[in-house]
This record gives sequence, C-alpha cells and structure tokens, in this order.
Amino acid sequence: MSEYKISVPRPKLPKKFAKSPAKYLRKKVIDVVENMGILTTENREEYLQRIDHEIAVFKRCGYVEYLLGVVEITEQMNLLGISYIAGRGVFSASLVFYCLRITNIDPIKCDLMFARFMPEDCPKFTEVELLIGKILRPSHLRDLEQAIASNESEGHSVTLVASNIAGLISRANYGIWENCGLMLSDLSNGCALRIPLDDAETYRSLRYGDLTGIYCLNRRRLVNEMYFNPPISFDDLVRLCAINRPGAFEMFNENDSRYCFQEEIMRDAMACGFSEVEADDLRCSVGRKQTEKLELYRPRWVTKYGEASWQTMTEYGLYAYPKAHAVVLAYIAYATAYLKTHFPQEFARAALCVAASDGY
Repeated sequence: MSEYKISVPRPKLPKKFAKSPAKYLRKKVIDVVENMGILTTENREEYLQRIDHEIAVFKRCGYVEYLLGVVEITEQMNLLGISYIAGRGVFSASLVFYCLRITNIDPIKCDLMFARFMPEDCPKFTEVELLIGKILRPSHLRDLEQAIASNESEGHSVTLVASNIAGLISRANYGIWENCGLMLSDLSNGCALRIPLDDAETYRSLRYGDLTGIYCLNRRRLVNEMYFNPPISFDDLVRLCAINRPGAFEMFNENDSRYCFQEEIMRDAMACGFSEVEADDLRCSVGRKQTEKLELYRPRWVTKYGEASWQTMTEYGLYAYPKAHAVVLAYIAYATAYLKTHFPQEFARAALCVAASDGY
C-alpha cells in the first residue's frame, strides 16, 4: 500500500465566526442534518444533544479547527473525483463525522458509543486516515495540495492510504454507472452506497456461501456458520465480523455472552460509577491481561454485579471487539456482497482490475 501525507489547512472562517470555530462547526453540521432529513420529531432532541456533546469534547481537545480543515480536504477530493473511506473504524462512533460525510455510519442507529472514540473527561487528539479508491500519482497529489493550499497550517495532517477494498468498490460503482445508468456512489464518500441494508437476495447469497471476493467474510471457518446460522439482518453481519477471529469465533459461537463488544464492558462499567476514561482503561486492561490494574477496578464492579459477573467479563473480554470497527467491516462486507449479487459483471471486472493494478 502507498501512503501520502496531506497537511491540513487552517480553515477559512466567515467573519461572524472568526473567533468561534466551534459555533461554525455546529452550523455546518446542523445544516447537513437538516438537508439530509435525518431529524424527526421523535429523534431531534437526541441527535442535537449528541452533536452538542461531541463538539464540546472536540473543542476541549483542540480538534475543531483540525476537523474543519479535514472537511476542506474531503470536499476537494470530491471535486477531483478521489473516492475515500474512513480508515479507522472508531471514527464511525462520531455523529459529527457522519454529518460531515467523513464516515458513512450513523452511530445512533448503530448504537455506537462516542466515549469509545473520545472519553469526555480526557479527550485525545486522533489524526484522520482515509482509504482512497484510486492510486494517487504525483500529479493527483499536486492537484489536491494546490486545491487546499494555505499560507498557514495547523501542523497536523491527513493520511491517504491506497486500499484494495476502496479501489474495488470505487471501480465497481463507476462500472455500474457507465453500463447500467445507475449511480450508487455518493461522490463525497466513495463507500456511501445508496443501498438498502435489508436486501433479501444479498443475505441469501451469503447464506449459500458465496463469499469469494466478499470483504472480511471470505474465510473458510464462516462457511458453515453462514449456512446453519445465516445472517438475516445487518446486526447479524456486525456480530459475524466481530467474531471472525481465532479464539473469538469458538468462544462466542459456543456460548451466549453479552461481552462480544468492548463497548458492552464500558457501558456496564459506567453504570457502576466508572468515568468514561476509567471504563475505557478497564476494557484495555481486560484485553491486555493487566492483572494489577484490573484489581484496582474489581471492587466497584463486584459490589454492583457480583463475582460471577467479573469472571465472565474478564474471560470473554479477552476476545471482545470494538463495535465501531465491526460496524464498518460489516457495512463494507454488505456493500461488496450487494454489488456482487446485483451487478456481478461490473463487480468481477472491478475485482480483476484491482488485482492487476501495479500500485496495490
């Protein structure tokens, strides 16, 4: 894979927001939410509260101007026809990232915790990584850098990584556009496919083991699982992507445990008085078998849930997977399965072109 670093420009703020970049970020986010028709009478308060909370955390860790700069980069990538996918699954836990079209996952619908990305009481700065759907030659890179040229820089960057899967989806989409007159890709995000996540034919193809070329799911141990316990919903796919690892597959298939996802550990910890940082540290300590640190957290957990719960959590927590990552894997897996099911010729041609590309 090839990597490129793009310096993030200092955002150009309107005069009325010159001293209030956080307010400008909120305006951009709310404008998108309103235009997308996401808000309803039932969910409006929940979404707006989540947006305000996230922006407050971003402001606290100095992330606001960086994020506005990233948006400028993605907008220019859109204009230059460079498709992209957010490279770190944890970004999908942010509603603000979704509204700015940096990711394509609605974290509220997928029940993702923002604290898994940035704990409120100790937020951390995380540079953005984007997987690009086509190889950037020097000329492409110069065009992008010139388009976002700024006299001042924030001192941070965005990493662009040439990716097989981004290239496959991008090529398949453009093939469909050329041959079928359909536009499945949203140019502001190469993987934001306008496809239904409940397509019966797609799930039927997965049930019968048609997994060749399907992202994340094309592994031998899943064939029987797909046949005897076929995924019938997106949530099923999320779980499969989470357990599709040595140890985890056997553990969670043989036992019905609720600690398949790391976020479940964090939620239970916060329910018994842990701060977001402590809950995040607990799930890290469980995964790394840090016995001494775990003993510091044990009394509070046992007081609320009992010793048996602690034993269960620490045992299954060794194999717990970030749900935010699993959702992204499942989305891309579903997208490739959908394209293969409904547009097999375009999918096959895209797969062959990507496999033959010298740059991958």
